[in-house]
Amino acid sequence: MRDTTLGTPNHRTRWTLDELSYVERHYGQIPTKAIADRLGRTVVAIRLTAKSLGISKTMKFWTEDEKHVIRTRYARGEGVTQVSKLLPDRKRKSIFVKAREMGVRSARLWSDEEIAILKQYYAGIGVKVSSLLPGRTVDSVKLKANILKLKYQGGIENGARQLVWSVEELQLLKRHNNLTLSELMKIFPNRSRLSVKKARERLRKSL
Repeated sequence: MRDTTLGTPNHRTRWTLDELSYVERHYGQIPTKAIADRLGRTVVAIRLTAKSLGISKTMKFWTEDEKHVIRTRYARGEGVTQVSKLLPDRKRKSIFVKAREMGVRSARLWSDEEIAILKQYYAGIGVKVSSLLPGRTVDSVKLKANILKLKYQGGIENGARQLVWSVEELQLLKRHNNLTLSELMKIFPNRSRLSVKKARERLRKSL
């Protein structure tokens, strides 16, 4: 009997979210054999995985209403069990894959780095911190801040009102974090040396 697993280096290895996303985007759109070759899987494995994702070759594309559920209910951390009830035609695994593809993360699953950034900047810039957290919506930031009991203070720091660093400034500082303080002063001419120093220290603590 011919061994159909020859030439399939990923046979029996754990599927990644990137692979699942690829199957969901292309199954039924291009030949199954092409997908199998691209992922180093067998044709049978592709078909079984498509079935587990709830995909058929006539499967309709995700509607805007379905995507809205991902952007709001899933992003707020309601959990895939609850979200599945709102998306009865979609499998749980398919919901995870679509959320990943859309760059949406559940408010339930925060990394230590994300939490550090939220704690560091939420008091000063509030929900605008979402711009520093790719994949996080304003709603998910509000929810996590509430869970962590963080309060937006409108830029009040150490009892005195400070000129709050904008999201754009923080992103610029992050890109040039490796520069010396003197070099950073040339990039932020309207900031005091102490302000730049403190902002850099806060940034480095969050990285």
